[in-house]
Amino acid sequence: MAAVIKRRLILAIFHICKLAGLFALARHLTRFDLRILCYHGFVLDDEDRFRGSLFVGRDFFDRRMRYLRDHGYTVLPLGEAVDRLASGKLPRDPVTITIDDGFHSVHAVAREVLSRYDFPSTLYLTSYYFEKATPIFQLAVDYMCWKSPKHEVDLSRLGVPALAQATALPLTPENRVAASAQIFAHGTAALDEDGRVALSQRLGEALGVDYARIRDRRLFNLISPEEARELEAAGMAIELHTHRHQFPECPVAAAGELRDNRAAIAPVLGRALDHFCYPSGEWHHTHRPVLEDAEIRSATTCQPGLARKGANLLALPRLLDDNRVSQIEFEAEVSGFTDLLRRFRGKTRMPWMSPPSYVEWVGVAPEMLMIA
Repeated sequence: MAAVIKRRLILAIFHICKLAGLFALARHLTRFDLRILCYHGFVLDDEDRFRGSLFVGRDFFDRRMRYLRDHGYTVLPLGEAVDRLASGKLPRDPVTITIDDGFHSVHAVAREVLSRYDFPSTLYLTSYYFEKATPIFQLAVDYMCWKSPKHEVDLSRLGVPALAQATALPLTPENRVAASAQIFAHGTAALDEDGRVALSQRLGEALGVDYARIRDRRLFNLISPEEARELEAAGMAIELHTHRHQFPECPVAAAGELRDNRAAIAPVLGRALDHFCYPSGEWHHTHRPVLEDAEIRSATTCQPGLARKGANLLALPRLLDDNRVSQIEFEAEVSGFTDLLRRFRGKTRMPWMSPPSYVEWVGVAPEMLMIA
């Protein structure tokens, strides 16, 4: 209850600040700072009820894009924005739109919305599931455990050692989460992709959830090579996000992730890829020489804020947007008001209003795509 009251108070303060003209003042003061927006997946069925921090609806996304257009923000392609940021020649109120991971829903939903407003964008694409064309294992398992209508299930025949005795498992919220974690751990450690698909099918049968429907509707699939080319033709540049959604501190392993990522995507597009997004926004000083050796021009994090002239192009901040960000909070962010508050406090985050960790924010562990 205290958290709810606190949030309502913050939103009320934002509304007062907007009415007092402070959003407009902040926009003027930050008029040459770059706003890099970040999205993930888009709703095809009920994914927003399953994980509202990861999937947003068409109407939600359209409302955000319409706000940018109606309020005169200048939406730039990422490459142009980075070059102008480095040279100090950004136009007024610059915005860049980025989307992480590469869900099929980007092609099915976001492409049409962005085309309507003629907005360029960038999709950071992981490539393991891009090549496999199967549902992301962890998300499919989590979703089926969440969606099951049953109150008690027999999971002893799945072939997961940790569940060998689960002949009558009550499907409490806690048990749904625990079972999903155990299935994911087994599938990652002991099975190849075909084995994980087979395990997912058995799990769907046990839970009373149609895995074939999840697969056929591509709720948790990534885009196909053909869709990647269509997105590029529509104004969405495809860039790098590692192969397995992991970027280790070990330089050799990190370089391998970049190399595998490029090898999977570049031949499909027929061009070089030189922009990058850290998986889960997590970065370390050991990454810089790896990125420089790979001739990466820019890299984005999940650190909140606006990018100013002189910013580290290999650690650019972004504004994460999802269902938990109200309209007034979105306006506070893109106006620069929230960023000025962060600067005023002399911190990168404000304890009372900043986004939580990536795992809390997006609602899925960083290893979401980490399948070898």
